[in-house]
Amino acid sequence: MSVRDGDRKVRLADAAVDVLGTDGVRALTHRAVDARAGLPQGTCSYHYPTRNALLTAALERIADLDLAESEADPDLAAVLASWVTGGATRTRARFMLMLDPQTRAELGPAAERLAGSFVERGTELLGSAERARLLIGLLDGLLLDELTRGMLPDQQRRERIGTVLKLVGNL
Repeated sequence: MSVRDGDRKVRLADAAVDVLGTDGVRALTHRAVDARAGLPQGTCSYHYPTRNALLTAALERIADLDLAESEADPDLAAVLASWVTGGATRTRARFMLMLDPQTRAELGPAAERLAGSFVERGTELLGSAERARLLIGLLDGLLLDELTRGMLPDQQRRERIGTVLKLVGNL
């Protein structure tokens, strides 16, 4: 794969995430992704020939970006703030991919593998897979709350996260 192809694949995955997070799962088509990426028609079909390949690429891109942000900044409140501001489209896309039953079934092993990588990371921090899953679930709930009801002031977000961390155990 050439550098140009690699760049195009990332550009297409980013465009797919944008389509998902802006217009929803049903709007995700190869044609829509080509248009959103500003690439010639057929480019997406060439790199991601099936819907499953395109969905998997979008989910992998979301996971890569989320993981990079969470590793770059140890301040959990700042990371969550980023995911509901500049990364809100990406966060909505992740929720749509994981909540739509048909899409979740299509993603199957890819969704389980990527979700599992976050649980593994949490397990390393918390010493327990169950506590890691609980933390992820509670943080997802906080994200969903802000995406649907509006942004919280930073201090209130920090207080909520503090409460979650106390519930899950000392971090």
